Amino acid sequence: MASAEKITVKLLVDKERSRVVYAEADKDFVDILFSFLTLPLSTIVKVLNKQSSLGCMDNLYESVEKLDIRYLQTEACKSMLLHPRSEAAVLCEDLKINIDDPKPRDIFACKKDDCCSKQTCLVSSAQNAQCIHCKEKMDRVLTLKKKDVKLFVKDGVKYIISSDIHVEPATVMHILSLLQKMNIKDSSVLEERYMDISEEEILALLKRLLVCEMPLTDLYFQHNDKTDDAPRDHLGKKEAVQVKTESNQEANTEGISIKLLINKHTNKILCAEADDDFLNILFSFLTLPLGSLIMILKKNTGTGCVDNLYRSAEDLSLEYFESEQSRGILLSPKLGPFFGCSNNILKLDEINPREVTGHGCSTCYWKNDNQECTAAKCVHGVGTSVMKELNPKSPQGDTDKGGGYVKGPGKFMVPDDLRVSPVSTSSIIQLDSSFDSVVERKVVAGEIQVLNLLRAAITSKTPLTDVFSPCQNPRKRSRYSLD
Repeated sequence: MASAEKITVKLLVDKERSRVVYAEADKDFVDILFSFLTLPLSTIVKVLNKQSSLGCMDNLYESVEKLDIRYLQTEACKSMLLHPRSEAAVLCEDLKINIDDPKPRDIFACKKDDCCSKQTCLVSSAQNAQCIHCKEKMDRVLTLKKKDVKLFVKDGVKYIISSDIHVEPATVMHILSLLQKMNIKDSSVLEERYMDISEEEILALLKRLLVCEMPLTDLYFQHNDKTDDAPRDHLGKKEAVQVKTESNQEANTEGISIKLLINKHTNKILCAEADDDFLNILFSFLTLPLGSLIMILKKNTGTGCVDNLYRSAEDLSLEYFESEQSRGILLSPKLGPFFGCSNNILKLDEINPREVTGHGCSTCYWKNDNQECTAAKCVHGVGTSVMKELNPKSPQGDTDKGGGYVKGPGKFMVPDDLRVSPVSTSSIIQLDSSFDSVVERKVVAGEIQVLNLLRAAITSKTPLTDVFSPCQNPRKRSRYSLD
């Protein structure tokens, strides 16, 4: 259900050129802006109804939606990829307008009392996990207690958000600097206006932030004109993701082996034939928080103004944050528990799974309105118990990290637009090429290639060709390449 909350933001508008110079706002709006950095890419695609304009990420998300669960390690894997947990989800529960998980404190346990009336009770942060005892779905919903947590920036401060989404505390010199930067000579062209921001505007701003150079201007003036046109200024370009040809052809490079089917006349990559290792890498892109994406791509994502938002959190003095931890969650957000894969080429950390120790078993705890037993042992004979999260990716219900989402040894076709599907007759006959023009080429995707593929996936409609095409010319690489 959409939030009914609204935030009023003051805008300084250049009325002659129909552009927003800056927005003046308090903690509520700035916290929402910064919370964008904590959102996994899958969440962004989901809340924008698979119209994120993030390269091929909408296609990748839809591929997971359509993929039969028999190709996944567990049914919970699909839930993890489509609804990933954010490290900051519980923190963002207190946002004035929250577009992320509305119930971040929910966990799932087996509905059968016997399975949790033991010294160890396993729970899951992902839906559709399987109980290791009775093999049924863990569909008992439990809500953990709310902790006293604070959001990102401090209250009692006015913040200035520039048209290209740089956030700074309001000072005279900062405001004058913005006016000079936008070549405004005097106040006659300026006018203060107010805009009510609801969930609809927050979602629209998120979309524009991903693809526009001036998202506030785009949001305000299109909103006033009552248009729903897509943002105009997409910054992602195919040449922004090129890497050295020799990097792609290093046969001894450590990484994932991939077979590419290429049109020998055009050098366009028609598709990759890959196994579970490569798909785990692709699907893991969906679980990346936006801030982590910006961090590992060195603040050069080539997407809208998100890099500016990240730099704002980086440059804003610590005295304006609630804590050093609050800023850390924005600049290097971790994956949710168990969202890391064994072949973690991107080397991202994940938060530790929950582990709660108490008197009596978990079943008695829940039946006693979340109160621990006072007796030496509960009615099930348990003195001290521990509630642990299991790894939803593990078919055995392990509590160790690692594993992958996709089940081997099947083969999958990954077209240039990342619409993934298992290899089948129908997928082969849909190749956009005459069959006698198709040649096979093997490559190894190491860290450089995976990083560039990640950038290509969020900025381009042909990421495989952009990164792995044999005709890439090193001299034409843009400033965005990572080698």
